Amino acid sequence: MSELAANVPRFVVVAPLGRDGDLISGFLNGAGFPAENLQQLRGVETRDGAMLLGLILTDEALQRGGLDAVRRLVRSQPVWSDLPVILLTSSSTEPGCAALASQARIEVRSLILLDRPIRKEMLLSAIQVAFNARQKQLQVRDAAVKQFQSDEALKKSEHLAVAGRLVATLAHEVNNPLEALGNLLFLVENSSTLDEAHSFGQLAIREFHRISEIVDHTLKFHRAPAHPSFTDVSELAMSAVTLFRGKLRERQIRERVTAERAFGYCSEGEIRQALVNLIGNAVDAMKDGGSLRIHVMPVSVDGVEYARMTVADTGGGIRKEIRPQLFRQFFTTKGSSGTGLGLWLTRDIVERNGGKLRFRSRTETPCGTVFAIYLPSSPPLEQPKAVQDRGQGAGLQRVAAAM
Repeated sequence: MSELAANVPRFVVVAPLGRDGDLISGFLNGAGFPAENLQQLRGVETRDGAMLLGLILTDEALQRGGLDAVRRLVRSQPVWSDLPVILLTSSSTEPGCAALASQARIEVRSLILLDRPIRKEMLLSAIQVAFNARQKQLQVRDAAVKQFQSDEALKKSEHLAVAGRLVATLAHEVNNPLEALGNLLFLVENSSTLDEAHSFGQLAIREFHRISEIVDHTLKFHRAPAHPSFTDVSELAMSAVTLFRGKLRERQIRERVTAERAFGYCSEGEIRQALVNLIGNAVDAMKDGGSLRIHVMPVSVDGVEYARMTVADTGGGIRKEIRPQLFRQFFTTKGSSGTGLGLWLTRDIVERNGGKLRFRSRTETPCGTVFAIYLPSSPPLEQPKAVQDRGQGAGLQRVAAAM
């Protein structure tokens, strides 16, 4: 086979006895369907599934472990693949062949049975059916790959946008204590007494600790391990809120944080990013002031333990007509200042960590929105059930009522 042909998807013919394999593969190649002949199925198991258009087998190929090889091959196919298999059988005249054909029909979902001897027209018709089916599968695979690549590019874009917002927030938050620190050092230098200089020095130390705290919480976004681990979600929530303290003061937003110690099995850095997205949205929803509430607590839903984080605001709420679009890519209510990727990425992060993201909103007085993140308190293998909607809804109602 030529080097060019080696890179072309093809049918594989496995007919161990006689010249059937050579004749069938030659006939298919002549009809425009790339095909090659193998003596046994072992050579097929190592093939890339995307390079297989289908299998054409004779009864003899299923003997001596051949059926087990077909079973392994079918089970090893990627999720997009439903490999067509055409079995040329003599089951009408051979009881042993009938048993193999019956078992193959159970093992292979997309099996086409053709009785031997077979006319060329019948074989060609079956090949055409298998070829068309396989082409559709490959198209689905290519579309899925493109969608995955597009999603990954969007995630990277949003990660960069989040990093940019963090830098802007860091500069904004650090600027005020830096100005205060400069003024206090000037006062220390011009103090008339040692006691006066000491009091100004103490205030300068406090502002320095404030800068250190802001920088430390910002660095946690980059230092947090990417792999899942048991994470103190209450500490994570406090860390995220710290980044917004300056903006909360500017907009006269009252902050209320109640955090019970709760552990979630998750990627700390990813969940911190998701929480920052939700807090940022809540702050943006209260341009004229309001109340922000962050609540963390362990909960049990249907006997399964979770760490629940809720972010509640008293903004104008989310209109009913746009709620179905809330988690779609590029959907934003912030105009040119929004990417439309924040909530889409937030939900993806939460679900990737085995959790669920839920929300409730009211546009009537008292208005506001509550988002809740449920994170499993144990690794995935120990997590038998997902959070049920009714349990989540009840929890959100309790938080909303407390606002």
